[in-house]
Amino acid sequence: MKKERIFCLVFCLTLFVFLGMGQAQEKYPSRPIDLVAPTVPGGSSDVMARMYSEELSQALKVPITVVNKPGGSGSIGTAYVINSKKDGYTLLNTPSSSVIIMPLISKEVTYDPLKDLVPLGYFASIPSFFAVLPDSPFKTFGELIEYARKNPGKLKDIHAGFGTEDAFNFNIVIAKAKVQIAQIPFQGGGEALPAALGGHGDMVTLSLSTLGTHIKAGRFRALGICSLTRHPDFPNVPTLAEQGYPEANFRNWNGPFAPAGTPKHVIDILVTAAEKALKHPDAVQRAQRLGFEVGYKSPEELRKLMVEQIPIAEKIARDANIYKK
Repeated sequence: MKKERIFCLVFCLTLFVFLGMGQAQEKYPSRPIDLVAPTVPGGSSDVMARMYSEELSQALKVPITVVNKPGGSGSIGTAYVINSKKDGYTLLNTPSSSVIIMPLISKEVTYDPLKDLVPLGYFASIPSFFAVLPDSPFKTFGELIEYARKNPGKLKDIHAGFGTEDAFNFNIVIAKAKVQIAQIPFQGGGEALPAALGGHGDMVTLSLSTLGTHIKAGRFRALGICSLTRHPDFPNVPTLAEQGYPEANFRNWNGPFAPAGTPKHVIDILVTAAEKALKHPDAVQRAQRLGFEVGYKSPEELRKLMVEQIPIAEKIARDANIYKK
């Protein structure tokens, strides 16, 4: 009889634990979620995170707070999320720089984006501009390159930080053109823009989301856009491909990620909510107004894109002599 009571007690406790686990699963999410943008406020990743955070909050029915953790061209904030608790309450909206470029060129980046992150969906992308102030003597990109060729090291380029798509495109160009141009890196476009407007460099390489309105207002003259096709909002700006640099077409794309190890039932909830948020008409319209090219991709499609882009970026980094050794 005593053994039967013990067995009954153990059975009841086991059943209670399993029922409790089931209830815990059903409760996600039950508190606010941090969406980490690994750039300064005003950077493209920060801007893009805020474009869909409201819709993601509505889909999950909990508050979403965009948290800025800049540095290392997105790698510091990315590493923070990877090392956070795997419970679905710390997510990442990352620029492609931190998952495609930085692991290839920085010895300080030790994470593997394909193993350490789970993609939740792809939101949008945006190209970079090469631009100068309106009083610059350079009217075309060719003129700037020709001057740099005759005056090695004299020109200075402002960009959003080593490892960003902007800087990656810049390094592709100077490697192919065989010119020397000094680089002034910042921790994101939000910090780089005031320096560029203040004339602290001879040229600037920044994303359309950062420079677009200023180019339209005449505060910058665009010499080229890092794309294979001209942008509909800037039809008179030639692409770098047209000017002999088709390799310089890396785009800043963004999407939400969770750290690997997050429970599957949480990932399933996040993927469903992310799709609703990233396809929401209000989020799409906000992005399009700033020149983003919106086009939802599933987590599987985003992973496939990463698998395709990493070896391409590695070859370019090696050719440009910026691959980490």
